[in-house]
Amino acid sequence: MNLCNLSSDELWIATRLYFFALSPICLSIYYLKNKKVSISIALTLCFSFLIAAIGWEIWINYGLSGGLPVSERRSEMLNCAIPQDINWLLNSLGDVLVVWVGLFLIKKLFKAKSPLKKWNWSAFVVLFIWFIGQNIYVEAFFYHLQLGNNGDLSWAPFNPLGSYYNPILFEIMNRPITFQSQSTWVLMSPVVYYIAIYFNNKFDKTF
Repeated sequence: MNLCNLSSDELWIATRLYFFALSPICLSIYYLKNKKVSISIALTLCFSFLIAAIGWEIWINYGLSGGLPVSERRSEMLNCAIPQDINWLLNSLGDVLVVWVGLFLIKKLFKAKSPLKKWNWSAFVVLFIWFIGQNIYVEAFFYHLQLGNNGDLSWAPFNPLGSYYNPILFEIMNRPITFQSQSTWVLMSPVVYYIAIYFNNKFDKTF
């Protein structure tokens, strides 16, 4: 039953968002139950959640500084399925999943070089490509109906130019990929890698 009268595209958006948001919670429960929790990774993910939430998700969600709230950038059906007051939370949890997958990738690809012991530019490039690649996908295929046009998104600490400078970088299937939407993960990438290295060296054990 489609309680919010979502279109097929909107239903697909809502389903994916809840799936991506709930995945890190389910994975956390699994690792806790099996006592395979890495303290350093857990702290990195917790801090990533806080940085994403405070760095841009809450600002963009509510349009706190010169932008429109998400409720005015999408249909009433999507507002019904994904209420504004939990939208930032779901997106921040989705960001945690992105970080988790990124850390998994570099640990697998650079296992012999211990990529979380010290800064490794090759590992960082892989992490950066993953972060930006997934964000381009999100803008082009996930949130293209609600991200907003130039001037619609709020200024945020990790979106320092706000709507004042937001050129279209390129298009995918006539869907614009904008500077404003990509800037968050450009700034987030080195921060995530730095805190991952920091916590790995400080708390390199499991519980």
